[in-house]
Amino acid sequence: MPKHPRIFAAQLGCAKNQVDAEHLLAELYSAGFISAKSADKADYLLINTCGFIEAAKEESIDIILSYIKIKKPNQKLIVSGCLSERYMKDLPKEMPEVDFWLGTYKKNKILEVIGYDGRASGKEELPRLNLGEYPHHAYLKIAEGCNRRCAFCAIPNIRGKQESSSIKDIVKEAKELEKQGVKELTLIAQDTTYFGREKGKKGGTLTELLKALLKETEIPWIRMLYWYPEFIDDELLELMGKEPRLCKYIDMPIQHASDKVLKLMRRHYDKTSLKGILKSIREKVPGVTLRTTVLVGFPGETQEDFDQLMELIQETRFEHLGGFVFSPEENTPAMKLKELPVSEEEARARLDAINDVQEEIAEEANEAIIGKEVKVIIDGVAEESDYHFIGRTEGNALDTDDIVKIVEGNATPGEFYKVQVVDSTPHELIAKIIGKI
Repeated sequence: MPKHPRIFAAQLGCAKNQVDAEHLLAELYSAGFISAKSADKADYLLINTCGFIEAAKEESIDIILSYIKIKKPNQKLIVSGCLSERYMKDLPKEMPEVDFWLGTYKKNKILEVIGYDGRASGKEELPRLNLGEYPHHAYLKIAEGCNRRCAFCAIPNIRGKQESSSIKDIVKEAKELEKQGVKELTLIAQDTTYFGREKGKKGGTLTELLKALLKETEIPWIRMLYWYPEFIDDELLELMGKEPRLCKYIDMPIQHASDKVLKLMRRHYDKTSLKGILKSIREKVPGVTLRTTVLVGFPGETQEDFDQLMELIQETRFEHLGGFVFSPEENTPAMKLKELPVSEEEARARLDAINDVQEEIAEEANEAIIGKEVKVIIDGVAEESDYHFIGRTEGNALDTDDIVKIVEGNATPGEFYKVQVVDSTPHELIAKIIGKI
């Protein structure tokens, strides 16, 4: 093995998976590896896979097969992540060309699997990397796994029960990212509102974690994703409402609004309590942006059930909404349901109807901002286009929500500016810069 092996990595899947890849590469670089600019220049090829739903599994397998095809005799192929964790017994038999298999991230496991002694490098251990497109933004995973058993979800099978990190370790990682220039920190977990609760009083709460991050760092924007309705309390909402560094943005997947379907999904709340939570959020966090995710076509979903979901969407007017068609996943509780399945044609028609309604809601929400002055972070330069820069308001999460197109004024990526919105579309704000903040 060369003194400084070269590694080329392909990252698939969600932000949580991206953080895993960042830790994996930090460990390899600490052990003496260096980055290869392309796959053909590498000694090791690493694919960090996703295996959440059928489409993600197919994409991961296609990427593995493509790497097997281009792999040279002197190269080693490593496959990690959710897909390999989920099918660790079968995949090595079906793809013997892969040299090393490891599942979801565990500290220093990759060095053990490939048989490389990182102590020989003499390097200090590096903090996790930031592989995101923009150096001013980073994801920080606060917990692994999930204690819920939603009927449609395979995550507990793949990543196990929830294990929250300590507040001390999270704060340390946040401070390291701040030193790297991070201006926006997005906290992620399968269920961020459940943070620390599996440990009892020793684990702390999401509110306590946020207070520690606010005290120990000066990161201007702290954002949270993936709230679950059950553990949203007044203390958390009141902190968000009064603290300007906490983005007034809540991503809370509701999945459905029919009591019957919610029960079949094992979501542990009903439509009445859900409406109460949504009302409380709007009241206690003025100006909040709400994002949700819904799932249509779940076994047993009738037209009446769907109508209840549509009614809640129209009533709540989520600023952002993502919809999905039910994907049957092996070894999940949904596979044992006796309720009749919804045809794919009908499920997709229902999703189309939701998307049509949401398009109108988003258009009206953005039109209401025209003429107003808002704070944005500039993500990058818009090359070869009719606008100059792209950015986001605190109501837009990276990679998932609307962008702000800057058509007038000069800016520096990674900095905050006050802009005036001059036009909009359902998924874009058009703005001109007023001044730097």
